[in-house]
Amino acid sequence: MATTDWSKLLTFSTPTVDRPFGIQLWPIFDRVYSSVMGYAPTDFRFVHGKTPMSTFRETASLIVAYYAIILGGREFMRHRKPQRLNALFMIHNLYLTLISAVLLALFVEQLLPTVARHGLFFAICNHEGGWTKPLVTLYYVCVLLDELIGRRLANVMYCS
Repeated sequence: MATTDWSKLLTFSTPTVDRPFGIQLWPIFDRVYSSVMGYAPTDFRFVHGKTPMSTFRETASLIVAYYAIILGGREFMRHRKPQRLNALFMIHNLYLTLISAVLLALFVEQLLPTVARHGLFFAICNHEGGWTKPLVTLYYVCVLLDELIGRRLANVMYCS
């Protein structure tokens, strides 16, 4: 990606309802997401059986694995000395906080104009309010990051 592309994306202005942070975050997210996933976030489609965590079997397997690791790890560590993993937990908490802050800012950028113009009820209950393509993508990204990165890494570190 050329430097000029990023300089165009990183233009600051006075915050408004449409640009609450003085910079448009979605185009930056779009570039990063596209480079990681290979397609634009607005092209995301939830397809039962193809999208990760879209079937009962996948979801149930992950839930069973989650509880097996937590309960098994607790039993494994019951008579062992606690591990000192403070630095590892601090790094883990830092990156989870940063990812959460970025996702929160993206949600605010997407929802604030709708709430300001049409109200909270419209943003929550209307199909065109809170269910736009960017918001559906963000909802799914949040679920995937929580399941695939946050909990799994926390479980691995817990059982170390």
